[in-house]
Amino acid sequence: MREITYRQAINEALHEELERDETVFIMGESICHEQWETHTGLVERFGRGRIRDTAISETAIVGAAVGAALAGYRPIADIMFSDFLFCAADETLNQAATHRFSNGGKTRVPW
Repeated sequence: MREITYRQAINEALHEELERDETVFIMGESICHEQWETHTGLVERFGRGRIRDTAISETAIVGAAVGAALAGYRPIADIMFSDFLFCAADETLNQAATHRFSNGGKTRVPW
């Protein structure tokens, strides 16, 4: 059995999904700088069109991911620190989670 770190496992999973599905892209703060080792090699392999640095705004990152999912993409919203997830709670709980019901079942935010 192979042993790897969580960071390596995340990096491998991201590579696999980006390779498997062209609608998958990643957006988040400083992900092109590879500072956490979870994004190592992604920009070189998939380009900045699919690996997108964003401004420091968790609400904007998650909100853009919800919109992209509604448009048929499979976004990965990368939030740098878990304690900032609360900043994006409205987009997650009131937008993504309820969009289908708010629109009479005509739309769906895929997960």
